Amino acid sequence: MSALPVSLFGQHTGELALAGPLRSPEDWTFVYAPSYLASPAPIPLSVSLPLRPEPYAGAVVRNWFCNLLPEGGVRLAIEARLRLPPRDDFALLTAIGGECAGAVSVGAPTTVGGVSVDLETLLGETTGNGDGDWALHGAPRRLSLAGAQDKLAVIVDGHGRLRLPAVGEPSTHLLKPDSRSFRGLRELEALGLALATAVGLDAARARAIDIAGRHALLIERYDRRLDDGVVQRLHQEDFCQALGYPGELKYEGQGGPGLATISQLLRRLALGPAALQGLLDAVVFNALIGNADAHAKNLSLLIDRTGRRRLAPLYDLVPTVALPETLVDREPALRIGEATRIETITADDWRRFARAAGYGPGFVLRRVDSLADAVLAALPGVVAELTASGGDAQRLQRGGNAVQAQTLALQRAAAA
Repeated sequence: MSALPVSLFGQHTGELALAGPLRSPEDWTFVYAPSYLASPAPIPLSVSLPLRPEPYAGAVVRNWFCNLLPEGGVRLAIEARLRLPPRDDFALLTAIGGECAGAVSVGAPTTVGGVSVDLETLLGETTGNGDGDWALHGAPRRLSLAGAQDKLAVIVDGHGRLRLPAVGEPSTHLLKPDSRSFRGLRELEALGLALATAVGLDAARARAIDIAGRHALLIERYDRRLDDGVVQRLHQEDFCQALGYPGELKYEGQGGPGLATISQLLRRLALGPAALQGLLDAVVFNALIGNADAHAKNLSLLIDRTGRRRLAPLYDLVPTVALPETLVDREPALRIGEATRIETITADDWRRFARAAGYGPGFVLRRVDSLADAVLAALPGVVAELTASGGDAQRLQRGGNAVQAQTLALQRAAAA
């Protein structure tokens, strides 16, 4: 048996264990520590793992913890660098689970220590051309960041300088290099995030920068909070974790959760009108900008130290309609009615979505229209602002044109 301690908000919470030579999902177990259950107001690790003294076993455990891990080429690069067995989730968690997204830590407790690292010099030494170049700089420091995009957790100090966190020190920002496979992804993600903020939605804050000869996007972590000058972690879990799905099923078409299931969970948790409005706005906004890749891991719950849950700010807002269709599928990752392409969502599709997810059809259609008006009004200014702050003018204009065309098409279709 292999076992790893699990901490939440720096408090020992329980033990994750794996028994059996096959290392199959059925062999995974998690049990809350008796001392944690007896502590004042303990917080569940997940909606799918409520507090109880009996151990959890099987896929529900494996799915939640494996959703903390990186995916795709980033994962392969880290496994190769650390000489880990391929596809061994438990070994990867052991190696890089010391600080994950949110406030959870898997493995031996870490203490703050070490020295600051000159980030630009470090990144400038990168010689590889594949996915995961920058993530590799974080992996040996026990930083696990989920997702398929290359990224690095960093700290922006009071003078605006970037550095790697010392061991155990909470990072404040994520640094994403522009994709080598999807050139211009930086501009598209910056456009989606800035546009969401401009129309009044709660979204992660980001800005384009150049560092070590690479274009990059610097994103403020929404799972961090500054209290009296001290960076505090907030807990989070995406909807695959909250609903007990493996990360491999983040797309509804592959068997993952759909919008009706996500809406039902928000209602069961009694998160109130703000969360339901936030989910609706996320669905409508992603459709209007043409983000067909908005899957269940791109929606999350944010949990503070009192255990209060709310819908997390929007993130990973990429207008994928601006990318070649040979690279990105146009089928919505989370289905809206019966639409098979993000560009062809009709009024009937919105009505079907509304009925399935528990919204009034008329209310949904009015929100599509009003948010479309807001997007079209804000778009020119957002493109101009991002260009003035150092973004690539041609790519931003191309992305803006794609968003405008998509928004107009969906607004007209919703009114028909």
